[in-house]
Amino acid sequence: MWFDVAITLSCAGCGLVCGWIMCAVTGFDTDHYHEAIEKRANNGQGDEISAEQLSQVASRLREFATTMVENVDAHQTRVQAVSEELQEAGDPSSEVVFAAVTQLIQSNESMQNQLQSAKDRIQQQTMQIESAERRAETDALTQVPNRRAFDAYLKRRHAEGPGAAGTLALLDVDLFKQFNDVYGHRAGDEVLRVVANVLHSHLQPYGLVARFGGEEFAIILDECPISESALKIEQARVAIGQLVIEFEGQPLRVAASAGVATLMEDETVESWLQRTDDALYHSKEQGRNCGHRMQGKKPALIELSPEEVSVPNTEMLSLGDSESDETGAETSVLRTIEGNGVFASLANRSSLEKSFNDIRSRTQESVSVHLMVVMCAPGLGNSSIRSILQVVRMPLRSVDRIGAIDDSTLLVCMPSADAELARQRGGQICHSIMSLGIKTLDDKVDPVRVGLAEAAPGEDFNRIVSRALQEAVSQGDGTELTENPA
Repeated sequence: MWFDVAITLSCAGCGLVCGWIMCAVTGFDTDHYHEAIEKRANNGQGDEISAEQLSQVASRLREFATTMVENVDAHQTRVQAVSEELQEAGDPSSEVVFAAVTQLIQSNESMQNQLQSAKDRIQQQTMQIESAERRAETDALTQVPNRRAFDAYLKRRHAEGPGAAGTLALLDVDLFKQFNDVYGHRAGDEVLRVVANVLHSHLQPYGLVARFGGEEFAIILDECPISESALKIEQARVAIGQLVIEFEGQPLRVAASAGVATLMEDETVESWLQRTDDALYHSKEQGRNCGHRMQGKKPALIELSPEEVSVPNTEMLSLGDSESDETGAETSVLRTIEGNGVFASLANRSSLEKSFNDIRSRTQESVSVHLMVVMCAPGLGNSSIRSILQVVRMPLRSVDRIGAIDDSTLLVCMPSADAELARQRGGQICHSIMSLGIKTLDDKVDPVRVGLAEAAPGEDFNRIVSRALQEAVSQGDGTELTENPA
């Protein structure tokens, strides 16, 4: 009797372990993976792991299941043979019982080894599938989730309903194509990586940051109150504009526009996304480099107080202080514009000259370039100069370069800007600064003077700067700007 119990427990134990292994194997929904494979093929995704590779993984799992069934059948056959031998012996001697128990132990050990081997292989295949799924939902360039991952996440958040769904935002790098045309696609790729890193470091703890397509990013915040979401998104957008990306010796500055919206009652996913895009479009219509939040169907500017503007932490960005490509050449350096002084960490005259010469060499002088100088009045305090710097930055495009000639004079290089656009931007800066009500030591002296000069073919950089400085001196307040001809 006791031996029958031993055989029963042996079979039951093997059955439980085999059942666990079989559940692990059959728990994989292979149809789901085949469906995902087809979707990736249709979307042109899955470059890093092919549909054939995933199909092979699923095939191996089915082979494991078949092998496990065969091993369990063989084990049960051995146990049954031992049981029949004991029954035929009638009253078996101790030697017969010992031999039978030895066979059972050996069979159990063999089965245990087979089960462990199957478990290890299944875990390995599971990790491969999970890794493939992660790669299929990750943008290869920026290493943030891609459009496929975003669409799935957005649907899940939408299902939570208004109030719980979170906040949706779209952020677009301003004038990215123009930037790409002037500095090249490798520089454009670097800008996208930096923007993704800034967004990820600021916002990923609160939800999802994904590359929506091209130079556009999508954000869903669901782990913070809705009232704070627009603030956090705007802080991240402003942080992008506070960084200088030094790419292959060239200082690059990028700006971005954003649109933000929360889910309304009875609103579809498509309508929610469209309202957010409308807010983004409104930001672009308002001159770019700003963010708007939809209040119902009406966009409203998102504004930050000075205390709410956060300085980006470059240590949180994966690029760190510098990066090298596969050849070991330096590719980029990140730093914040603000340093120990108001203009201390801006590009100096030599750096801007290098940028200017590089633009001319890249475009073979087919692109017009304007230089603008902004001269601050003597005796202005740091707070006034800082306000002037912020105003000068606001209308600039991603391709424009800003630097300082000295402690009181800003220099802006504006490639691919025609004369009318350059005058408009200069006039806008003058009017905005005058509206601040900045006080000077002499009430008859304006807080700034602005001068413009367009580069003539083959003209030396320093000669163009001199013409812009002369124009600034002669313009007075500069509210009606003209250009100093070559």
